[in-house]
This record gives sequence, C-alpha cells and structure tokens, in this order.
Amino acid sequence: MKRNLHSLNAYMPSSARSDVRRNVAVSESGATEYLRALDGIEHDLEDYLGSVQPDRLSRILFGPSFSIYSPSFIHDRILSCALRLRGAEIIPIYCDAVQSVECNVYGGVWGGRAEFKKNCKNCVTQSQVLWNTNPVPPLKFSHYMQIDDFETIKMKITQLGADNWQDYTEDDLPLGQWAKDILINNYVVGDYHLVPDYQMLGPAHLRNLLLLKAVYQRILDNVKPDRVVSNDSYYGMWAILENLSKRKGIPFYSHWSGTRQGAWCYAYNDAAMNLDFSKPWPNFSHAPMSEMQKEKVQTWLNERVQGKDMVFDTASLASHSKDQSQLTGIDLSKPTALLVANVIWDLAALNKQIVFDDMIDWIAQTIEWFTKHPEFQLIIKPHPAELNPAIPETKEKVEIGLANRNINLPPNVILLSSKAKLSVYDLFSLAKIGVVHTTTTGLEMSGIGLPVITTARAPYRGFGFTIDPVSKDSYFDVLYRSLNGEKLLNLELQRDLSWKFILFNFFHYYSKINIINFKFGEIPILKIRTLDDLMPGANKHLDFIVDSILDGKPILSETRWPLES
Repeated sequence: MKRNLHSLNAYMPSSARSDVRRNVAVSESGATEYLRALDGIEHDLEDYLGSVQPDRLSRILFGPSFSIYSPSFIHDRILSCALRLRGAEIIPIYCDAVQSVECNVYGGVWGGRAEFKKNCKNCVTQSQVLWNTNPVPPLKFSHYMQIDDFETIKMKITQLGADNWQDYTEDDLPLGQWAKDILINNYVVGDYHLVPDYQMLGPAHLRNLLLLKAVYQRILDNVKPDRVVSNDSYYGMWAILENLSKRKGIPFYSHWSGTRQGAWCYAYNDAAMNLDFSKPWPNFSHAPMSEMQKEKVQTWLNERVQGKDMVFDTASLASHSKDQSQLTGIDLSKPTALLVANVIWDLAALNKQIVFDDMIDWIAQTIEWFTKHPEFQLIIKPHPAELNPAIPETKEKVEIGLANRNINLPPNVILLSSKAKLSVYDLFSLAKIGVVHTTTTGLEMSGIGLPVITTARAPYRGFGFTIDPVSKDSYFDVLYRSLNGEKLLNLELQRDLSWKFILFNFFHYYSKINIINFKFGEIPILKIRTLDDLMPGANKHLDFIVDSILDGKPILSETRWPLES
C-alpha cells in the first residue's frame, strides 16, 4: 500500500500510503485471529480437494505479494484458496532479498536507508508465512539467478552516462522511467533531483529492475503459467511482470485495495490503479440510472465530507488540522476559481501531465495568469495528506515547490495551508469554477454541479462532464470564459454523467468482494469464515473475479464489468 494514496482514497488519493510498515500482517497485534481462520479455511480446502476432483485445472502464477500490508496478505490467501477450490494450481513467487540498497516495497522514507536490511528481512518473512500452507512452495527469486547476472547488469549501468539512467530502456521496457518513479515515491517528492544521493539511488533501482527482468523471464519460461495474478502493476517491480506476461500471451491480472472500506479492484493486462474505464463507459453511461442508484450516489456525495467509507480519511477535518486560517482576504465580489492539488509524489499524479510539465508548473503558471487578471480570484487548496502525521511528510509540498520557483502571490491569490482547519468541501460554494490536476475532488465538484477544468490525465477526463483543454492557450481561454460566466457544459448532462462515473468507479470497479473489512490503522476483520463462504455461488462479487481469471476474460470490456456492490 506504500505510496498509493489514490488507492487509499481518492480526493487525494493513489498504489500505495500510510506507514503500512506498522501494519505488518504477521507481527501486528490482533493478527492471530485472522491467521488462525485463514489456516483453518486452507485446512478444510485440503480435505475437500482430497475428496473432490475439480472440473478444470489452470496453472496460476502469483507474483510477489505486497504481503507486509495486512489486507493484501489476507486478499492473496483468500483469492488463492478460491482459485484452488475451482481446480487451479497456485505457484507463488517472492523476492528473497536479492535486491540491494532499497526497493519498490521498502525505501527512502518508507523504511529505507538504515532500516532497509531489517525491513527487507521482514518482507521475506511475510511472503514465506503467506504461502507456507500452499501445496506448491513459493519459488525464490534467487533460484532463478545466474552467476553472471550481476556482472552483466553492472556493465550495462556503467556504460550509461552520469545522469542518463532515467532514460534507459531495454526490450522496449522503460526501466529507467520506472526506476525514477520508485525514487520519487520513496522520497515523497515530484522532482527526483531533490532526493539526496539520487545519482547513486537511481542506478541502484535500475540495477534491481534489470535483475527482476531476468528473473521473471526465467520463471515464466520455466513455469509456463496459464495465468498471472499480481499486486497492482503501476510500479516497476510488478510492471515488468505484466509486460513480460503479455508478450508471452499469458492473461495478466493485477489488483489493489479500493478506496472504499472492504473494496478491491482488478484489471486485465493493465495496472488496476490506472482506472481505465474507456471500454465499458459507452454502454454503461448510455443506460439510465435507477432512483435507487441516484439515491446511492447522492448519499455517497453527502458522506464524503465526513470521510465515510474511506480506507484513509483525508476528507474530514483531522485533529492535526490546526491552522485556523480564515479566508479573511477573500473578495466575495470577484469570480473565483478553486484549484485543488494532488500530493505530487502519489501515483494519482505521477506521469499524468498533459497541459503543463508537472503539477507545480501548472499551479505556478495559473498564479502568473491570475497576477495579470486582478478582476478574478484564485484559492489554492493543497492536499491535506502533505502534512498528515500518519504518513511521511511530503518533501515537495505546494508551498515549497512554488518557493523554489520564486513565485510571489498577488493579493487575488490565496494559498491555504496543508493543515488548514478548513476542508475542500467548505470552499465549493465560493467557487465559480474548479481546476484540477487529477484529484477525485474534481469528480465530486462535477457531481454537485460545479464546472471543472482538468489539466492532466484524471481518470474521469474525457468522459463528457469536464472541460478538458489540451494546451496552455486553451486552458487559459476556458478559464477566462468560465470566470466570466460562460456556460461551457450542459449542467444536466454534467450531473448525469458524473453521477454515473461515481456509480461505476465506487460501486462497480471498487468492488466490495466481501472477504474483509479494513480501515487504515485498524486490524482487518475477516468476513470469510469457512470454506462454504468461498464455494461457487456463495459470493457473486468474488465469483466474478475468480471466474474472469480462470476463463481468461477481461475484468472490464464493452459489455462486461463487476457487479454493483
């Protein structure tokens, strides 16, 4: 879950995070109960399979689990049992400390540096415990390494220029880009040049990814799986496995915990947290919503203010939000734009830029535009997770990013503190237009009838209910026209489509598969108590996912998607 705030929550977030290292599956207080229950289910499964021959048999490779995070630990064990119950053979694989310096799980502010070796050992232990009852023992990465791997990789790294590692590609895999993304995420910045020792750490991550590439290739060639199931594959450690699997024609399924409590999401031949709804959207959006569905979405919008149903609550005002900043400088007579920022290092914002170079560049140029237009007003709301004590402090906060660029605020621009005792929802009524990078707050603003301009690849961009410029000129043009009162969207259509997107995103894609309830900082509650709970027909939401994997079907297609939950 490390570093995917979006996966934890959307306004904010997401892939993956609070200091989940404190939420270790085996060592956390209270974990004994669900571990005992999981072992009991698996024991009953062995007895059942000893007396019943399932109809079909598939070899399913489980990629390295994010097993240090309790919900992922439980999910992977339950999903593997459900697949075995239907005839699948599960072949797990895991990293047994073959990566060095830091990695995609532990690194930087997320348990890296001096803590890395200890945490690496813990990660290995979690993987071993996760799979200790699986009939096929988990395959170690080290068993698929060759004696000359390190020397070959060292030569490749050495041949690169001092600062060319981030551009390195091999077999059309952007390994350098993935190494940079890990570095940014590990050190909670937007610009990797702000990371101490980045010239050493970047090549170290590239070296690890090259090693993983070699290991995955040999495992896939040796095991020859029918399917591959993996942790979310946005980041390099799992992205390599996705790409190699697809090249071999092996259906690949990634997954991650949804932003809803107890929900999970899945994708076919893609990263689950890419949130690509382009295939089902035309048919889904064409169907009218029922009154019950409308009521469900309205309730969702109303309850977001209190952070209800969020895994990691960044919506309601937390105890650490102590800045009593009041909008004393606001001029209620001026048309106002509300700019809502992401956390710059989070997966939700990473590599999503379209109109501007990055999120800070977008904010800086927007401020410059308002400097030239004193007749309008801009309120900037940084993401509250920048300074949430439950996770490492963001190093490149909005105010720091602007200061690094020597941006001065004119009187008509108000930059709130990340700790402002003022939620983003308190600001909606002050705005004539919302402007966003990718934050899910844009979806919420659309849902209440506020027009929204997107500047990056938000999951909902291009779905018919936001204003989506593709250049700086068009961005500032639609911003000017909107602040002058021009209606660029059909309000009725905006509301209809945004509500349908909320329904699809939060009640179909983030599917409550009814295996666990979990909220950040609390011990997960196992809802699957006996083998009967995993039997075909007992859980239609889990059945959809399991059957999709066994049949090699997409999770989302033009005519098929998870059931409403």
